[in-house]
Amino acid sequence: MGKNMKNNSVQEGAYSLPEMRKFINPFYLIVTIVYLLFSLHYFLTGLGGTMLLAVTLVPIAYVMWVLNFLVAGKLPYPRLGLKSNIAIASVYIAMCLFSLIYMRVEFDALIYDRVGFYNTIDKIVGVMMLGLVIEYTRREHNVLFYLILFLMFYSVYGWVFPGIFGHPGISWMRVMTSSSVEISLGLFGTYAQIGVAVIAAFFMFLGLAQGFGVQDSIIKTFVGILGKHRTLIPQTAVVTSMAISTCSGSGAANAAITGQYTIPLMKKAGFPALYAGSVEASASLGGLLMPPVMAVAGFLMADFLGVSYFDVIARGYAPALIFYAIIAVSVYLFTTRFVRGGKSGPDSALHSVIEEFSRMDVINTAIFFSFIGVLIYLMGVLWFEASRAAVDIAIGLFITASLLRMYLHTGTIWDKIKEWGRCLLRAIEAFADVTAPLILLLAMLGVMVNLFVVSGWMPKLMGLLARVGEFHILALVGVAFLIGVFLGLGIPPSACYLLSAVIVIPPMARFGINPWVAHFFLFFVAVISEYSPPTSLVAAVASRISGASFMETMMLTLKISVPFFFLTFAIFNWDILVLEPGLAQLAAILVLIIGCLTAAVAIHGKIFECKRHDLPSRLLVLLMALFILFYPRGILSALALIPAVAMIVFVIRRSQKIFVSS
Repeated sequence: MGKNMKNNSVQEGAYSLPEMRKFINPFYLIVTIVYLLFSLHYFLTGLGGTMLLAVTLVPIAYVMWVLNFLVAGKLPYPRLGLKSNIAIASVYIAMCLFSLIYMRVEFDALIYDRVGFYNTIDKIVGVMMLGLVIEYTRREHNVLFYLILFLMFYSVYGWVFPGIFGHPGISWMRVMTSSSVEISLGLFGTYAQIGVAVIAAFFMFLGLAQGFGVQDSIIKTFVGILGKHRTLIPQTAVVTSMAISTCSGSGAANAAITGQYTIPLMKKAGFPALYAGSVEASASLGGLLMPPVMAVAGFLMADFLGVSYFDVIARGYAPALIFYAIIAVSVYLFTTRFVRGGKSGPDSALHSVIEEFSRMDVINTAIFFSFIGVLIYLMGVLWFEASRAAVDIAIGLFITASLLRMYLHTGTIWDKIKEWGRCLLRAIEAFADVTAPLILLLAMLGVMVNLFVVSGWMPKLMGLLARVGEFHILALVGVAFLIGVFLGLGIPPSACYLLSAVIVIPPMARFGINPWVAHFFLFFVAVISEYSPPTSLVAAVASRISGASFMETMMLTLKISVPFFFLTFAIFNWDILVLEPGLAQLAAILVLIIGCLTAAVAIHGKIFECKRHDLPSRLLVLLMALFILFYPRGILSALALIPAVAMIVFVIRRSQKIFVSS
């Protein structure tokens, strides 16, 4: 009987949900438009401030997240059937709407009159919103969910823990109110405010780029140009990922967007499925590094350091360019191994994979990078705030893309209007899909940081790390690396960076490590954790497209990215890479590119056909790379650059000769 009931509920969901979506889709669109209107009102006027914006948009983001399940044709709780899911979703939405209205009406009283003395309704609303966001975390980020439960338990029952981590404990009500209705902390605190007041502005631009087909145009243009030469085909993964990374900020999203084009193309050109997937996964990791998005960590870094966002991205381009240089050379070595045909054009099999790019695609690509240039100009020369600059280029892209659609799209004026409407709808949906989960994640991270503070756990952990630093500064760096990698096993890079920075930066600063160096080190560690075993979302996406083994793809991706691992620690030696943009930074970029490329050719190249001679020879080349990267700056490290460049050229040519002959 129980089995029949389960089958009935599944059938009910399967047969009825498409009908329900006819009513849910317009509601979802209306909610997203309301979110956009609140955002635009703030971006254009600044009225109300970021705290009022956060208490307004966090509940709306939750409604968007709930509705997105149903719009996507999924049930939040599949075992309960459609009616129960609709009822639960309705309750969640009602709770969010009540919270939104109540906190806006009582906003002044909450932040001025009743601070520390909240009434019963205040507490109910706070517990309600906290419970909803914890439920979001349970569904989307299991590791964070269990960590938040542990921190709550630790905050209340601190007396259970021995030694330095023991404390008298605080009340459950203090945990709840500090995490919710104390608006400057917790759910609606700094990180949620950064999300709704800054990051969302950039996502408007990215949503428009996706909705109006600009992302697809970029890929088609570069694939079409590079695909004309057989040996350049594998570089499509590098170039398209580098281009899309400026507007994705996610390794997995980058792999999904570009991989559907580049992986089949590389396989047709001769790459094994494993290498095609791993190359795309490695290149897509640049989506986490490349400004202006930088996996959202750049926005958080600017807040930590108290600097403008332009100061962060001006430094962020340097390591991103080094990373892509590493990947490009590694891919070239793979090309000499797997691709035959010299510089001849692609054959008929490849022509079936390469999509022709149109004049519209070229124009879209040029427009997109022009607006990225305008963004940098507005922030770097005119000193616009990041959010205002992003909104301005979003409006500019919207107007330009709309006019182009009207001018270049074929058909009657009514056909053009319908096509424009479809593009706008896709842009709104793209904005909602990426914004709502991020705002809720940042809200949850605000709760975690708040619990670190109110429980007294953070200063105790900092004291413990300070003892490690007193033993040796390298021990502190090693522990910081392990903390970052451990946290990154189950949470997104932005969350990994934030939690690592909260814990590790103060002890590092105490021992004289420059804050810029410390923050970029932890940012690099968060990126590394994205593709480290045993979990790697970007490798999972790439392996699914390529058809190769997930574990093998992940391990080869890790191998390709080993030089970036060296770069992560080399910034302590070559700190000028991130200290101040200028000529000194350019010199550091040159040195580190040479050092990392030397490591790349040592790992992926071939000097002798015989392994007994080849491995020791490549090990010597790798030692030369490590000398350049880690030997204290001076005349010796500068002189080592000349033989290193010669060795890079030599290994590449030897690899070509050996792979061609074999």
